[in-house]
Amino acid sequence: MYISALVALAILVIMIPVASVFAGGPRLDYPSDSTSEGADCWVDGYDAGFAGKYDKARADRCAQENDEYNRSWGYACRDGGYMPDECESFKNNPSNLQHQMLQEENRRSCYDKGFEDGNSSLAFNKDRNSACYEYGSAYRYGFTAGCELENTDDSCELIIEGHEVYCPDNPDDPACTEFLHNTTNKKPAEICNSPGGCFKDQDAEKYCLNYNDPTFCKTVGDICDAGGFVKPEDAYCRV
Repeated sequence: MYISALVALAILVIMIPVASVFAGGPRLDYPSDSTSEGADCWVDGYDAGFAGKYDKARADRCAQENDEYNRSWGYACRDGGYMPDECESFKNNPSNLQHQMLQEENRRSCYDKGFEDGNSSLAFNKDRNSACYEYGSAYRYGFTAGCELENTDDSCELIIEGHEVYCPDNPDDPACTEFLHNTTNKKPAEICNSPGGCFKDQDAEKYCLNYNDPTFCKTVGDICDAGGFVKPEDAYCRV
């Protein structure tokens, strides 16, 4: 398993730089009336802020472009996980940056942090993952690679997604039995008058995994088959 995990890690490292070119969100959310140079200022500012670095010379050149370097930099510094006083200290210690290198630096930083958390059995950091989406979801890739060195794929997916998301899609996983049998984890019964049909009519089993609706879902505890947990071929029973 250790060797296969290392192979998977190598594949992920190769794949992530390619995926990063599809990043969107605030990193590329420059104003609609930006010039080409203004858009570059915005992206450079974001990459620098996320890395915790500041290039005053670049910021000064971008001042005439609606100050887009500084405007983007402030958002990114917070997205990078830095406190306001830290962000100010970066501005007080500016550098001459190779901005074209910062995107890869940030991607690598996100991946390494994810790998460290996953390999240390720490919780999946949703805030860090959200910020690192700008760099090809590198935190999640790293977390998965680190986690799978010592755990199964399914257990790592459960850690990442949480019971609420993972378990309704994986009802046969023993790790989900207790969660799915607890009706307090379910949503209230669906109220639907839609002429197009309701969720419970379209997918009864999935509906009953997510909703507490005893008048619709006739189950043994939280299952339809008396001998065990829900099997893929068993639909929930209707009253």
